[in-house]
Amino acid sequence: MSATRTWIDLNSDVGESFGNYVLGRPEEVMQGISHANIACSFHAGDPSWVRRSVESAKKYGVTVGGHPGFPDMLGFGRRLIHITPQEGKDYVVYQLGALKAFAEAAGLRLEAAKPHSAFYVWAQLSEENTRAMLEGFQAVNPDIVAYLPALPRYPVLEVAEQLGMRVVKEFYPGLGYKDDGDLTYGHGEDSVEEAVRLVMKVVTEGRVTTAGGKELALDAESIAISGELMQAPEILRALREALTREGVIIRSALHAANGR
Repeated sequence: MSATRTWIDLNSDVGESFGNYVLGRPEEVMQGISHANIACSFHAGDPSWVRRSVESAKKYGVTVGGHPGFPDMLGFGRRLIHITPQEGKDYVVYQLGALKAFAEAAGLRLEAAKPHSAFYVWAQLSEENTRAMLEGFQAVNPDIVAYLPALPRYPVLEVAEQLGMRVVKEFYPGLGYKDDGDLTYGHGEDSVEEAVRLVMKVVTEGRVTTAGGKELALDAESIAISGELMQAPEILRALREALTREGVIIRSALHAANGR
């Protein structure tokens, strides 16, 4: 079956190592992606890893986005913290501002942002939370692009559209999907082959199978492969081979022209 898309973006959450503790295989991951979501030292990472990640992105021609989260390294940002909308906006500006400085020092631009784990869950709790997070994105770069899940829509995608933001919609082969389109943890890329199968189903059919066996339409411009996975480089290499066979161009969504 021929692909429904002519191009696709491969992105990964990176920069989540800390000091001498290296998470995953960051250098190899950076070589396989077209866009990087760099941790900003709240849920993971530290200033040196922010710099190293930015320099690596520059080396391999990868576009740079921020990956702001909760200040919770012990929980890797996956525990919900109840904060006010203003606090959420402050967290975003603080983290993205630091990454922007490192990017500019390297001659790059901070072009996008993507909420991490429980911070995304927090944003979904109310329209007010969502607006605070996205306005924090725009405070750092008025033209910033938001990387967000292709499903579900409410309220994050709607608010982004109200604010006039461009959104890059993502598919996560490492997460499961509920029948209503919401994300669920615990699915995981069972193998390189399984990850490729899930991605190619989206690319060639524009569909995803939910945990309940339901088929949902899903239009994604980017595929998110977690950088913390030890097999991430193998998944990315296999995806590149499979996409190339289908004639699908791999490039950053930030550099892609409109259309399919």
